[in-house]
Amino acid sequence: MSKKVNSALDRRSAIRFGAVGAAATAATAVSVTGASSAQAAAGQPVLQGRTNLPGSAGTLITTSGTATTVTIRNNGAGAAGYFVSPKGNGLATTTSGAARFASVSSNSATTAGTGAAINANGVNNTGLLVTTNNLDRFAVDATNLSGTDSGEGGGGGVWADGGNGVAIAAISPVGVPAAVSIGDVYLIEGHEVVETANGGILFGATSAIGPQVTYSAQLPLNASGAGTWDLTGPTTDDVDFTDAVALVAANSGAMPNVWVTVDPSTNVVSVAGGAANGTVSVSVTGVRNDWSGYELAKNGRSAAGTRVAKAKKIAARVAKRAKRG
Repeated sequence: MSKKVNSALDRRSAIRFGAVGAAATAATAVSVTGASSAQAAAGQPVLQGRTNLPGSAGTLITTSGTATTVTIRNNGAGAAGYFVSPKGNGLATTTSGAARFASVSSNSATTAGTGAAINANGVNNTGLLVTTNNLDRFAVDATNLSGTDSGEGGGGGVWADGGNGVAIAAISPVGVPAAVSIGDVYLIEGHEVVETANGGILFGATSAIGPQVTYSAQLPLNASGAGTWDLTGPTTDDVDFTDAVALVAANSGAMPNVWVTVDPSTNVVSVAGGAANGTVSVSVTGVRNDWSGYELAKNGRSAAGTRVAKAKKIAARVAKRAKRG
């Protein structure tokens, strides 16, 4: 039985390619170990719709025009290109143009979905590693170009979900802010706990350095020398006024009989015994009702405590990486 030869490389094809006679046909027979007759080896033409095995040889395509050098298009559901390098980089791109991009990716779908322009999965490694050597540039520059509001307000510039880890770790040299926020509202949901490097604890919008939270205000009195102040609101949701300490001081003349009370069931502060239509200063101190939970978590006696401890370890590694630990 004669050796099977790729029909694309028979005598007729050899003549079509400009080769000469049977010698060309023999030269184009498969000679790469393990390659079938449906494959092209190094030095042979690239066969479309076939597997090509050039061995250790590389392929260089060079052009000098404005047209795209290579265009690959798949009109089906498969990928247009797939690059695999078990020991090297899967795909390496570069440009020397200051106003050009080494890689440009775009999702041209006309409707919103779960897709994206880039999907990076590091599996056991970093998903996306971005660096720059220019102090006047950002390693990551994210902008939401939408000029209209859909009404949901669920989008933005950057979305970070840390899973069971830290969502965002920000470091900077001493004296330089690690994060700069410019906007009307800074919203934190949860226990709202901030622990500083020197052990200080801050709680959310109330900025309580510890479990106690103090609220103060000037309160106008009515014609009977009385007034009320309702502390109900988002900044007091986690504050217990059962054993609140309330103080009152006269601002408009002597008020020897003025007094103040706090109703913990309604969070209403009541002042009485003051001067008619006078003004007083009131201060009320309550206790964060989630402080004990935080203390428990910080000591590692709950699942939350494990996450806090893990966050501290990550912060220590980040600081070490920044040569500040």
